[in-house]
Amino acid sequence: MDGEPFDRDGLVERFAQEDRERNSGKGRSESPDSGHLGWGESGCLDAYIKLYEATLESKWLGKMSSHFDRMLKTRRDHFGDGNATWVTPTYSVALVHTGAMHNQGTARITPSEDRVWTTRGGASIGDGRWIVEVQDGGNIAVYEYGTRRRLQRAKFKSGEQISAFTPFEIAINGRPKLGDRFWVQMFEGEPLEYIVHQGMFLYPMSRFIETVLTNRTLKEKYGTKARGYLNFISKEIADKHERDWVDTSRNSGGYRFSPWMTERFPNRIMPHNQYLALARAYLVLQNVSRKKLFSDRSEKMARNFRKHLRKTGKAFTWNYWDWMEEGAPGNSGIEDISHGAIDIGFAVDACRGGVVFTPADLRRFGRTLLDQMWNGSIDDPVIGGRVDRKEGDAKPVCDWIDLCQWTPEVWDVMYASFCKQGQPVGHIPSILQGWSRCHEGRKKK
Repeated sequence: MDGEPFDRDGLVERFAQEDRERNSGKGRSESPDSGHLGWGESGCLDAYIKLYEATLESKWLGKMSSHFDRMLKTRRDHFGDGNATWVTPTYSVALVHTGAMHNQGTARITPSEDRVWTTRGGASIGDGRWIVEVQDGGNIAVYEYGTRRRLQRAKFKSGEQISAFTPFEIAINGRPKLGDRFWVQMFEGEPLEYIVHQGMFLYPMSRFIETVLTNRTLKEKYGTKARGYLNFISKEIADKHERDWVDTSRNSGGYRFSPWMTERFPNRIMPHNQYLALARAYLVLQNVSRKKLFSDRSEKMARNFRKHLRKTGKAFTWNYWDWMEEGAPGNSGIEDISHGAIDIGFAVDACRGGVVFTPADLRRFGRTLLDQMWNGSIDDPVIGGRVDRKEGDAKPVCDWIDLCQWTPEVWDVMYASFCKQGQPVGHIPSILQGWSRCHEGRKKK
């Protein structure tokens, strides 16, 4: 394309070289951990489909297929429900239950909270049971259940934390009598399944499916693979997740977390970026599948997100999360730029597909970046860390750059940021896609 401010072939070769060196070109496709796949491998798959569209070299599609085939081999039936899937323990909570036995005193044993997020940045907790006994001399002792091996002996003080149970803050409150006993039982966080992780890597695979099935030449080479992947997503992903769907109004809704008690927020509707990650894949698949669920769910999730957007000047502002609990609405803080990229990516695809979001909406998202987040400098661009402020020094390109289709100035800001960062290899596929979409938008005008 005339007027490109970059060396296209040079950028592609830089990416290809680094890709070859990343685990021998396999990325993270061999990992069984859904977090590694969702936040790591998905970037490889996303890059490959963008590079195919930028170069029309089918080798990038071949890499997508080989990566996804390896991923499919790592699935296991973790829950015994007949559905092989990917899981991770990274975001689970540990649980603790406590109680008094048939004691003479009036003291009670209580945890300050019965759910603790232990794995990511915290201590590791294993399953276990213990007995706490009040002994002579004003002491308490902690014994391992069954073996009665003593783990701790300390002076008793009402309300003082028993160190043997850290990171749980457990204390005996009140006035126990000699010989009183209390029980403590802990349950470690368990590996769980996450829709957001699946959405992150299924979205580029959905683009693979659409690209192949709408091109006669590609269909001859990859058609069998594409149809197999579509069948897998339809039956083993989409149908299963319907058990966790929730309507938020007559025409809107989203997916909620599972009811498993080691979820951090069991049964609550997911943050916007998490259900939109899967919705984005559904937006693409509705173009190549007769499965009505894809179009129905993607539209309802689009409406759920759209109704939580607030007009602020010429822009939009929104929260990371909005929910309803015990009959009352609740929300988190303002959306951050990283998770917000998923929201923006969904809105871009929805508008391009004529689903709920309009060009006027996308121009508002463009103003969110330009008016509320950018410092106004092309020579030294600085972009805020949340969608309502300039404070911070975020380094976005992916997804945000695609707003240039409706607001061309976004391209200038994102390309300037890309150059300021030293043209990082990971952003190259998004730069190439953004350039194409910017010119697509200008042609329509």
